[in-house]
Amino acid sequence: MYFNKLRARVSGYALAAVLFATFAGASILHSVQQQPIQADEVQQSVQEAKNRPLQVESDGYVSSDKCRSCHSHHYETWHDSHHRTMTQLPTKESVIADFDNHIIRHSGREFRFFSEDEKYFMEMKVPRPGSTDPAPSRTFEMVLSTGAHHQQAFWCATSKGRSVGKLPFIWINSERRWIPYGSIFVKPSTPISMRAGLWNRSCIKCHVVSGRPRSEPETIFDSHVAEFGISCEACHGPGEKHVAFHENGQKSDDGSKLVVPAALSHEKSSQVCGQCHSVFDFYDEESKSDFNQDGFVFRPGDNLEDTRRVVRYPKGPIDPKELKKLERQFWSDGMVRVSGREYNGLLETPCHQHGTMSCLSCHSMHPQPSDPRSREEWADDQLKPDMRGNQACVQCHQEYQSQERLVMHTHHQPDSAGSNCYNCHMPHTTLGLMKAMRSHTVDSPNVATTLATGRPNACNLCHLDQTLDWTAKRLSEWYEIDPPKLSVAESEVASSVRWILKGDAGQRAIAGWHYGWKPAQEASGTDWMPPYLAELLADSYEVVRFNGYHSLKKLPGFTGFEYDFVGPEDSRKQKKLDALKIWNAFSERPNTQRSILIDSLGKLLDEKFQQIRSQRLDPPVVLAE
Repeated sequence: MYFNKLRARVSGYALAAVLFATFAGASILHSVQQQPIQADEVQQSVQEAKNRPLQVESDGYVSSDKCRSCHSHHYETWHDSHHRTMTQLPTKESVIADFDNHIIRHSGREFRFFSEDEKYFMEMKVPRPGSTDPAPSRTFEMVLSTGAHHQQAFWCATSKGRSVGKLPFIWINSERRWIPYGSIFVKPSTPISMRAGLWNRSCIKCHVVSGRPRSEPETIFDSHVAEFGISCEACHGPGEKHVAFHENGQKSDDGSKLVVPAALSHEKSSQVCGQCHSVFDFYDEESKSDFNQDGFVFRPGDNLEDTRRVVRYPKGPIDPKELKKLERQFWSDGMVRVSGREYNGLLETPCHQHGTMSCLSCHSMHPQPSDPRSREEWADDQLKPDMRGNQACVQCHQEYQSQERLVMHTHHQPDSAGSNCYNCHMPHTTLGLMKAMRSHTVDSPNVATTLATGRPNACNLCHLDQTLDWTAKRLSEWYEIDPPKLSVAESEVASSVRWILKGDAGQRAIAGWHYGWKPAQEASGTDWMPPYLAELLADSYEVVRFNGYHSLKKLPGFTGFEYDFVGPEDSRKQKKLDALKIWNAFSERPNTQRSILIDSLGKLLDEKFQQIRSQRLDPPVVLAE
């Protein structure tokens, strides 16, 4: 069979590039300053371990350390990236979470995080109901960590060989605190748990180089990886023949040259990134079984879809079971809804389909030595210089280098957020890492699409105080887009108000985040926002509460407002009332505007507010990042 032939050739897989890998984010912290650990030290350490996956150089993989002597700049810039931290061994250099005898009490249990002899542990105590005896305890050793930028997750040794269990808490950098692991995702609250084997069969797909689950029973694994984290050979292919040729002159007719993604076609270079940054599935049970034993067979330069199915939203009728799976990651028109799946978004972009746009059009895995930015600034999202502005688009659409042409097209001032191409064509309609992120499908705002899919449009995500009718009229006037038929509410009440009061959890999270987005605050004003953000403080979804609180703190009068988004429900409801009390005490009232339910006296139209709130159906939403 085809898969068996490929498997015999190689069992390689890992990440290449593109924005927003899971657990990549805002401050580089320890990772930039950390001194590289020699590969032989790592190899010796992991080979001695019996309770975690092993790092084994095989199938032509030789590790990033072999690249260092000849490619020092590329090695150093990779080392300063967050790709490197996607899987690490817990050490005093890599651990940024608080293991200084930190105690958490949750769900009737006590959890203590501590370290001894440069090892990291969690002790869990579960009291016996009605007993005065000391609570029985169990201690778990941390053997792997994931991430270091936004968040840091940990994986514990289990009694099942190299299978590792998920620590039920995760460290959040922005908050400098531990929270329950499930609280970082848009999904209904669930009890904390430790899932043995989750890393071995799922995270190993993308967070290491050439991960091989090597499964036995479903929860027992003897997992091997070529290298922890995402390193050189993930993007350039196995380096054994290349190193042998340059070190020993062992010339080979094939394999001595590594893949340079930038030299590939725009499709193939993007597939290097897409091996991880995509929603994909196995073609059949045989290919799934092959992965469970030996990992993926894709190498950079191969055709990605020869060995796996990149999921696309069907055009026609959809089986209900398949639809339920698709709704976890896509809007109903097929646009990606969650982070880490940027390749799927790129595939639906006309600039990629009919042009040469690729991941590398905007992103760079290695900044040039002349790059004036700090490594920390570059590593935040690994963009090329000047790609935060319109240069990202005018490098191809050169006609908009003219400010006159730009303003004629955008109908906004040239230096305003409304004339930044990506604010209209790549709005923040993707959720991940507890925030809204830019869509990676280049698209244009359309009110009819918002009505059909529920996806907020770019105009109303900036002009939060305006209605769909307001947007439809401008799109009709400026771009001759036919306005759809709207209900009275859609014509009279601001879209963001309706998303917060009656939208689903995903819409509420996106809207809540935009209430704290500076361009939206400048376009919409902020005096009217507190009642809506206060509503989110009592939401049933943790990420919604998190976004609502962080936007609220950016408003005048609330900078010192304290609130625990994972605290007790009674406390959260009280904080909602406290926020409303602060807003009602404002000496300056917001301007009268009925679209945001404010009357002529600057008071909230509470009856209308509650009427719209009562229309929320709130079906369970699970977004699978």
